[in-house]
Amino acid sequence: MTKSLKKMALVAATVLLPVTASAAPAKRPRLVVEIVVDQLRADYLDRFDDLFLPPGRGQSVGGFRFLRERGADFAAARYPHFPLFTAPGHAIVSTGGYPYKTGIVGNDWFDKTTRAPMYSVSDPGAKVVADVANSKAKPMSPFNLRSSTVGDELKMATGGRAKVVSLALKDRPSILLGGRLSDATIWFDDSTGHWISSDFYCKTGQLPAWVQGINALQTPRKDFGQNWTSDLPANLLNRGWKPVGAPPFDHPVYGLGTQFPHPVNGGLSEPRDNFYKAWVLTPWANQFVFDTARQAVQSEGLGRDEVPDLLAFNLSTNDYVGHAFGPDSPEMVDITTQTDRQMAQFFRFLDRTIPGGLANVTIALTADHGVVPIVEDLKAAGFRAGRLEESEITAAAQNALTERFGQGKWILDYVEPSLYLDDDALKAAKVDPEEAQKVAARAIAAVDGVYTAFPRTQIEEGLLPDNDIGMRIAKGYYPKVSGDVLVVTEAYHFIEASPFKNNTTHGTMYSYDTRVPLLLNGFGIHPGIYRDEVSPADIAPSLCQLLGIAYPSACDGKPLATALR
Repeated sequence: MTKSLKKMALVAATVLLPVTASAAPAKRPRLVVEIVVDQLRADYLDRFDDLFLPPGRGQSVGGFRFLRERGADFAAARYPHFPLFTAPGHAIVSTGGYPYKTGIVGNDWFDKTTRAPMYSVSDPGAKVVADVANSKAKPMSPFNLRSSTVGDELKMATGGRAKVVSLALKDRPSILLGGRLSDATIWFDDSTGHWISSDFYCKTGQLPAWVQGINALQTPRKDFGQNWTSDLPANLLNRGWKPVGAPPFDHPVYGLGTQFPHPVNGGLSEPRDNFYKAWVLTPWANQFVFDTARQAVQSEGLGRDEVPDLLAFNLSTNDYVGHAFGPDSPEMVDITTQTDRQMAQFFRFLDRTIPGGLANVTIALTADHGVVPIVEDLKAAGFRAGRLEESEITAAAQNALTERFGQGKWILDYVEPSLYLDDDALKAAKVDPEEAQKVAARAIAAVDGVYTAFPRTQIEEGLLPDNDIGMRIAKGYYPKVSGDVLVVTEAYHFIEASPFKNNTTHGTMYSYDTRVPLLLNGFGIHPGIYRDEVSPADIAPSLCQLLGIAYPSACDGKPLATALR
């Protein structure tokens, strides 16, 4: 060998040494975990910060403080659409797109073709898949979602090799997070206490074996007759705001009572439907979700190889507690702090289980909406606040339409926040639909507690106000499913919704509903506090960037570039 050839061989060997001596840095996370804590207002993370576990490291990591202090905290995150409900929020997180593209304009809407209400994830063409015969559940699927999800894009980008699993107590978040191509999407049946799915996902008509194994344990039934208590001292548990003169809480749900300890039996002598409805309001239900997520990681082998996987789940219990007891209640303090501890346990499990630990896991946490304070408390403190009944909205519109156009059943339904007019009745009476919309909108806008109402034609012609409200209406409107008049309430006012009538809810365009946490942690994330005004819609493209895959088809969000390594 000549001197020059030897020199070239030596250089080549030197170049190759680092590659052969140690493994190249991972290009993608082994596992992405999306957590949506239902109804978690952004201010909770600061209000309860001293009650949370320290951030820690490795096998001592905490929950919320670990995510915030060891990851990226987007402290000014908020949703820029209307209305703020569970289904639109989860569709936004999974697709990066707003309702005007995804078609998920609410939890429910009215279908003028079938002349019946439509639930966001209902699918009469599907079949319930359960491992017990007495389920009262209805069939569900992502049929109404007009977009792919991060999970769908990950499956397509990896030729189906990536694993995608989604779960939640509620059906709609599990389905909307999972998308169409997930390997397992399950939700809780509160008529039986079991996890169920539909044949959209379970093509064989059978639940995955690991899900059947969990159901066989009958975990919820073991809590029948127990009391939900808190180990927090009274001075910490009762730190919520309660003005002088406010009425005491006196409208409990499902037999839980008005204060700790809460009996969990649903007012029954044996565990069945109302017991399960009470049980999902307890921290035990959140623990059940975390335990199921653990089993999914183990049974599906998530994060075990170099092909990235996705695990997405929702913690529905926090929403149930907020509806039932309000954001300033001792129950909200307890459920939030218990969520922190349960989350820390789950993160420690991931650190032990995933090769390379949490360094090879990317975690994204957010919420789907906030919540309105208890209006009786607000009124006692002198705020303008109140509840509106749906009948007030429909009566105002019906009376105005009758006065203008004569007798007729002009209204099909009101499904918050939309009023639906009867097109056939208008046509038969030769009434101009645009004029009918305007008449109804003016009448509704005059109702005490209503800010304004927008006719469909005004929205479709782009004649919305050039402000935050106009932007939100435009982002939340989908022509084929949205109503003829969209109703916007004043701050601290809402239109009653079941099953938590007389407690509180969400759905408005005010900051208590729109501001939510947005936390990223782990692989590919540069820690820090970021004050940019961002949206949970930005989570999807950020994860897609880390995974090296296409954005979901309806994606409007932008990557959170400042926090991506």
